[in-house]
Amino acid sequence: MKHILHVVESFGAGTLSMVSAMANRQSADGHRVTIIHSVREETPENWPQLFAAAVKCIHLPMQRAINPINDFRAGRALYRWIKDLQPDVVHLHSSKAGAVGRLVSLAWAGHGGPRWFFSPHGLSFLQRAEGRLKNSIFLGIEKILAGVPVTFIACSPSEGEEIRQHLSPNVKVVNNAVDLAAIPAATGGELPSGVLRIGTVGRVTLARNPELFAEIAAQCRDLLLEFIWVGGGDESGEAALKDAGVSVSGWCDRSFALQQLASLDIYIQTSRWEGLPVAVIEAMAAGLPVIATNVVGNRDLVKNGENGYLAESAAEFVQRIGQLVNDADLRLRLGAQAKAFAQAHYSLDRMMDELYAAYGIA
Repeated sequence: MKHILHVVESFGAGTLSMVSAMANRQSADGHRVTIIHSVREETPENWPQLFAAAVKCIHLPMQRAINPINDFRAGRALYRWIKDLQPDVVHLHSSKAGAVGRLVSLAWAGHGGPRWFFSPHGLSFLQRAEGRLKNSIFLGIEKILAGVPVTFIACSPSEGEEIRQHLSPNVKVVNNAVDLAAIPAATGGELPSGVLRIGTVGRVTLARNPELFAEIAAQCRDLLLEFIWVGGGDESGEAALKDAGVSVSGWCDRSFALQQLASLDIYIQTSRWEGLPVAVIEAMAAGLPVIATNVVGNRDLVKNGENGYLAESAAEFVQRIGQLVNDADLRLRLGAQAKAFAQAHYSLDRMMDELYAAYGIA
């Protein structure tokens, strides 16, 4: 058995979901597992309950923003922990832990030590909505760090292609996955007067583009629809949603979120960027037709006309919503095909087999 160390600063949302799923299964398989992590604003208070008792968690403050002094301190502390723990595998998750960890890995270059892996969970140079300048800066940083001999683990084929095109050929694809047995089947909203429920699940953040969701809801005011955002977050994003008549649940635990997911008739994902969205996999596993933005990650899951639709604009979302609202058979057919697709490709067993193969662990 091996000692596997996960290092993660973005300790929330889909990244936390994936890290906990990996760590718990690795621990159940008999490996020694340690998590070195930060705590973010979006880190749920009950996060210790997400990990098996045998998984050791170590808090290491890291900041999302670039700060040379704090980043140096975090790197020095991480180096000491790795030296003391002597893991066989170090798996870095998301941009900040990936940057700090890759620099720390140079201390072992040519001298043995652990095998190093990096999962971006959404590439930094695809993540900025402010314009091309910041994209270029983040791409430049990633190109410099790509020279560090660490194996990339992409969470979707399209993310893998971006890594190969811009950064490194040294990449393996391990698709994100969910515990399919834990996802309740969609039953529909069962609202009076034929009202259908359309929604999404996740934090209200820049990445998830609540403004686009609000614009879609506003353009559908004349239809018999209820729009729901299951989650909470940025005040400005929540305000935009509420102004458009969207019901915003605020922060909620996973069981409530899955209950609300099952009550939907149509799922929409308005992301500006993704790695491979866990929420979309869960929606598909529940048997919901999905309409999503045509970005990395979403396009790996949603196949136009087969299990949902990809959309380029609010108008296209509204058009596709209209098709599904007016055709119950189409909703059922796409939802059934979405469920079959999720079951065939995104089980935890398959993810772990792929991850162990990437690690080189039998």
